[in-house]
Amino acid sequence: MNHFSTFPFVRYVILLIGGILFYHFFPSLPIYFVFGCWIFSAFLYAILFNFRRKITNHFFAGFAGSLFLILTAYEISFLKHESNYPQHYTHWVENVQYYEVIVDNLVEEKENSWKSVGEVHSVITNNEILPTSGKILLYFDNQTVEKPCYGDIFFVKGIPQEIASPKNPKEFDYQQYMRNQNISYQQYLRSENIEKVGNKPPEILINFALRINAHVDSILTTFVEGKNQYGVAIAMILGQRDDLSNDLMQAYSAAGAIHVLSVSGLHVGVIYGVLLWIFGFMRKKGKTGKFILFWLIFLILWSYAFITGLSSPVLRSTIMFSIFLFAKIFQKNKDGYNTTAFSAFCILLYNPNFLFNVGFQLSYLAVFGMIFFQPLLNPLFVIDKKKNWIYWLGDRIWKITTVAVAAQIATLPVTIYYFHQFPNYFLFANPAVIVLSSIVLICGLAFVILAKLLLLFDLTTITNILGQCLKYTILSLNKTVLWFENLPFSITKFLWISTYEMWLMYGLIFSLIALWKTRKYVWVWISCGFVGNLFFLNFHEKLQRNQQDLCTILSTPKHSAITFVNGKNAIILANKSFLDSRKDVGFRVNNYWSSLGVRDTLKLNLLENYYSKNDVVNVQSQDSIAVISWKDKTFLWIGKNLKHKDFEAKNVSVDYLILANKSVKDLNQIIGKVQFNNLIIDASYTRWYADKLSTQAEEMGLKYFDLSRSGALKIENNE
Repeated sequence: MNHFSTFPFVRYVILLIGGILFYHFFPSLPIYFVFGCWIFSAFLYAILFNFRRKITNHFFAGFAGSLFLILTAYEISFLKHESNYPQHYTHWVENVQYYEVIVDNLVEEKENSWKSVGEVHSVITNNEILPTSGKILLYFDNQTVEKPCYGDIFFVKGIPQEIASPKNPKEFDYQQYMRNQNISYQQYLRSENIEKVGNKPPEILINFALRINAHVDSILTTFVEGKNQYGVAIAMILGQRDDLSNDLMQAYSAAGAIHVLSVSGLHVGVIYGVLLWIFGFMRKKGKTGKFILFWLIFLILWSYAFITGLSSPVLRSTIMFSIFLFAKIFQKNKDGYNTTAFSAFCILLYNPNFLFNVGFQLSYLAVFGMIFFQPLLNPLFVIDKKKNWIYWLGDRIWKITTVAVAAQIATLPVTIYYFHQFPNYFLFANPAVIVLSSIVLICGLAFVILAKLLLLFDLTTITNILGQCLKYTILSLNKTVLWFENLPFSITKFLWISTYEMWLMYGLIFSLIALWKTRKYVWVWISCGFVGNLFFLNFHEKLQRNQQDLCTILSTPKHSAITFVNGKNAIILANKSFLDSRKDVGFRVNNYWSSLGVRDTLKLNLLENYYSKNDVVNVQSQDSIAVISWKDKTFLWIGKNLKHKDFEAKNVSVDYLILANKSVKDLNQIIGKVQFNNLIIDASYTRWYADKLSTQAEEMGLKYFDLSRSGALKIENNE
């Protein structure tokens, strides 16, 4: 029996994903050859399909159809990678003198800049104007440049810089993340580098959506008090997380509720579910009632998409739930797997790069988990909801819990793979957070609509009262999340699995599903094989981690940081601003520690005067100069600006001399005073000074490492 026969789009989307991955790993195949194969497969399938009744063996027709879908995905992937086009600006980027760019995305506020994406319309190279295309990441200095608007056109002087690859071990690959969005270059713009020459919004719909987004933001800014409350409001309603503090983000992460702060499938799903619950009675009114119900919910869902500025995650989710809505109301194929696969098929046809988006992966895995696991979990605890309202409430809570557990089972391997942590109280936190966040979302949207109407009639007092109600609703959500974070052992950190281990975990989940469905003994052995493989890998990793002993001098822009790892213990030496920043430590170091199986960490401030001696490293720091002893190696770290004075120490001999914070601007200041085998110019140096010292080191024949270019330096104990 063919188990896929009842949901063909599951087959189709698997083939489509295969074609997308085919392009991802083999992007350099001759495109005209691929196109020829695509034409041949389409022609062959058409012939075989036409004579299908006269052919008993349909293998070749199935093969031709499968090849057609795979090559279709390959072709679309090629077309969606803008750098493949001959007019893309990156083909001339090294010789660019000036270029014209138009802001074609939402403008975000950062600490020191305005961030947006622009479309490069033309470049000037060798005194020739060339029409171009292609996206670029723009940072406008917010001290000298007014906030740009969608459609603003700028004439820019300078050469775009390629987005840097990760400079530290296991660091998040922001370069690849942006490439998946067709962005490979960036530029920081100051007033002297740019001139605004006009405003012409490239897309009318997006311009309209961003205007709505800005207007809703102004309402929330005026009537929702409290930085955290306002931050959560615009995160949940508009999808903007600029005003959320790192501490609050960490609290939501520890409670397993970080998805609440990213407008995605959860938010669209809540709106979809509430609208179906309110207006579901219209399904009983015949075809007219169904028609009205469909268009009512459809328009409200897309109105919400417009409020968020038509951001990509909401766009994906709205398309998905629009398809669910059509299938549910008009009863077109009630199979949830086929409907889900069809929505994924449509989205990937629109943009194959969505496959590599974590939000896309988590959304569809969660939906699959809810479709498959929730019906199995729900009967485990039966509550007669008809007895009274307490039983009814208990039944609702149980169903929400089973939904959360079902989604967690399906997304667990991917969650650990990407985020390297697990919220230990998710079973209790998720139901509470889902209910409260749903109330916040619905109340927030209702408030925005009502506020607009009330302000038309100058009813500011009532609007203020409603704003206070929304504020305290959000406050209750935040306090709930913070309460779970403050519980002992609320989160397990530094989890790490390889890509192979992630697939082994999914293989185990699939084999257990097959065992449940078929009751065949062979799946017991297959499941045991997956468990045994995972156990062996885990045992091997533990042996390696217990014996590891290494030092890593990290590449951290504007900061200086060194980490020592011995077994499962880690020590990090850095300046205070780096140590106090959860964002910096999380982005630069946590993934690395997770991959090494670190469990205990100690932070030491390099700029304080102290002497520290422990089993891993000895540190003596005074007046922003530190002497570090690790095993049989010594490091001299200089973080003090010596200016043009001579270095006071004499006859100092170390293995590694680390220069930080522009402490030395000319190597002649220290040559002859310090004997060293290796010179480290860390990433706290500006590019100009780092290049100057690198040039001097080359001329002197010194062995040196410029961390801002070469990345972190890893030193093993036996080196």
